[in-house]
Amino acid sequence: MKDLSRRFPYCKENFQIYSHPDCLLHEVGADHPETPERLSSILRGCSGLSADLPISFQIPPPARVSQLERVHEKDYLMRLKIACLRSNPFFMSPDNHISSQTFRAVLAAGGCSLALAATLLERGAGFALVRPPGHHAGRKNAEGFCFINHAALVIETIRQNEPEAAFMVVDFDVHHGNGINFLYYDDPRVFYYSLHGPPDHIFPNTGHVNETGQGEGTGYTRNITLPLGSSGGQWLQQFDVNLCCYESRIQPDYLLVNAGFDAHKEDPFGLMNVEDHHFLAAVRHLQAIAREKCGGRIGLFLEGGYSLAVLERLVPAIIADLAVEHSKKM
Repeated sequence: MKDLSRRFPYCKENFQIYSHPDCLLHEVGADHPETPERLSSILRGCSGLSADLPISFQIPPPARVSQLERVHEKDYLMRLKIACLRSNPFFMSPDNHISSQTFRAVLAAGGCSLALAATLLERGAGFALVRPPGHHAGRKNAEGFCFINHAALVIETIRQNEPEAAFMVVDFDVHHGNGINFLYYDDPRVFYYSLHGPPDHIFPNTGHVNETGQGEGTGYTRNITLPLGSSGGQWLQQFDVNLCCYESRIQPDYLLVNAGFDAHKEDPFGLMNVEDHHFLAAVRHLQAIAREKCGGRIGLFLEGGYSLAVLERLVPAIIADLAVEHSKKM
């Protein structure tokens, strides 16, 4: 990572990439899909990007526990820390493998999200390349390989400076982001939009189309489901048509993206048949929304996606696209 930070030094006007070596310390075992190699493969792909791209690669300081308390209960965080120090095999669920260094990885990932929040507050844009992922994590629960909710941490950090800010959160991981969905289910200042597989058949069995928010947040959650085996064309059509119907409703100040790549046809979970160019088109659409509605303020977070080959080629390609388009607004 230090090589990348030297190759792509800091410039405020650039598209910012955040990651941290400690994110690689979260060991999950050979039988678990959320391996350190996922992030390593992306970083390897980034090393092949042209040095002329308007990208800055930063390694921010880890978060403090008190900063994570903007989203998560202190008791929950302390129980996670103790479980890691004791080298427990998992936390709260057998899916959530942990190791002695997992809490360091959690703090490092949180630090990347905090740095991204600071960039967005300064009217910048960026991508947090972090693990463990975050969109399933709730205020006091770990779920689906996730321990802290990165998008929520950005929202709450920005709110400390701009209490009335409005957010659009778009999630295209093949699994519904139940953590972020229900954290803001009654909040009319956070519009959550998710495109995912059928809740009756895949984890976490939430995100039905009739889940649209509650109380003052009614109508500010939109869940779009697609059948297993859907093509990339079907995926992109639903992404475009439905998002166009809702992007103007909240008049967002910030656009956040839970970027999961497990709908890809090469993903080992084999749930859908989306291809590279479909993901690239979706991200370009999101960047156009950010440019039109949010002054270009877009922040992305790495979520799922378990094909190392896909991650190595696709995520750097997305970063290159984002960087070039971001430079046009400067």
